[in-house]
Amino acid sequence: MEAPTDIDKCLAILVLRRAGCSQDVVVSIMRCAKSRVGEVENWFKQIPYSMAVEVCSETAIKEMISLDIFTSDQLDKTILQKVERITPGIILRYYRPDHLVSLRQQETMDLAVRLRSSMSNISAKDWSICGLADTGSSPQISEAGLSLGMDRGELMVKLSVEMDQSFPLFMARLKAFLSESGSYDRWRESLTGLVRMCWNMVYEIRGKAEAATGLSLSKYLSTGGKGHLTATPRYIYEFALDNYASEKQPVLEILKNDPKHWIVVPGGLPNYMLAMGSKDEMEKCKKVTASLSVQYAKDERIGEIVATARQVKDQTAPFQLALSTVIKKATGGS
Repeated sequence: MEAPTDIDKCLAILVLRRAGCSQDVVVSIMRCAKSRVGEVENWFKQIPYSMAVEVCSETAIKEMISLDIFTSDQLDKTILQKVERITPGIILRYYRPDHLVSLRQQETMDLAVRLRSSMSNISAKDWSICGLADTGSSPQISEAGLSLGMDRGELMVKLSVEMDQSFPLFMARLKAFLSESGSYDRWRESLTGLVRMCWNMVYEIRGKAEAATGLSLSKYLSTGGKGHLTATPRYIYEFALDNYASEKQPVLEILKNDPKHWIVVPGGLPNYMLAMGSKDEMEKCKKVTASLSVQYAKDERIGEIVATARQVKDQTAPFQLALSTVIKKATGGS
C-alpha cells in the first residue's frame, strides 16, 4: 500500500480496531471496503517506526476524534467510550513488535546522555561542594548531578543518574563498550577523593573567614545588628582555584546597600554579595577576604585539588567514548 493521503481516516480505522471493533463493524462505521481495513493495518505494520509514532501520537488521536471523522449517523456510545481511552501505546504495542525494543533504546539513550552530561560537568567548583549551608545565595543544584551524603561517618558520592532503577543493567551493558581502563567503581572512588579534598578545604576556609572577620556565615542579620558573611568562603575558594600559583590580587569593593548596611562585592559584580554589615565590619571583611584569597592561591593543597580534578576528568575518557557509541547505536547511527 502506498503512503495514504487520508492519514486521519487510517488512524480512525486503527483506533476502532484497537477499541475492539471487528472489521465488519469498522466497515460499517467508516463506510469503506473491507479490504481497506486490512490494507491500513498492514501498512501501519510496515512503515518506519518513527513514522508510526507520529501517525498515532496522542495529539493526532485527539485531533482525529475532534474532526468527527466517523461517518455513521450515531456511533455506539460504548464504542465511543472505548475509542476515547485508546492511547498511542495501545496501538503501538499491538501492531509494532519493535515498540518495546524502541522503548529500551530510548531508555538506554536517556541514561547514556545523562551519564555523559554528569561526567562532562565534574568540577571542583560544583555547587554540591561549595554550597555551604546558609550562604544567602539562591538555591542551586549540582551541575554534575552529584548526590552527597554520609554513611557511618564516611563521605558517599554518587551521581543522581545512579538512582534510576535501570542504571545497574545499563552499566552491565556499557561494559561491553568499555576498554580495560574503564572501571566505574574505580572512577567514582577517585571522584569521592576529589570531593573530600574540596569539602575539607571549603570548610577550613569558612572557619578562617569567620574567625578573622568576627562574622558568621548566615542568610540573615542577627538581632543584635551584627553583620554576616554570605558568599565570602566560596569566593576565596574559587579565587584560589582560578589563580593558583599566580600573583593576581583580588579586586573587591564596598558598596552601600541601604541606610544602615554596607556590602562587600567583587569589582564589577555589584550583585554578588560576599558579606553585609556596618562599614567598619565590611572594611575588615574586605581586607580578610583579600588576604585569605592570596594565601590560599599559594596553598599547595589547592594545587592538589586542581591536579586531582584534572585527573578525574581525564579518567572519564573511556566512558565518554563508550557512551558516544551507545548513543549512536540507540539512535540508529553507524
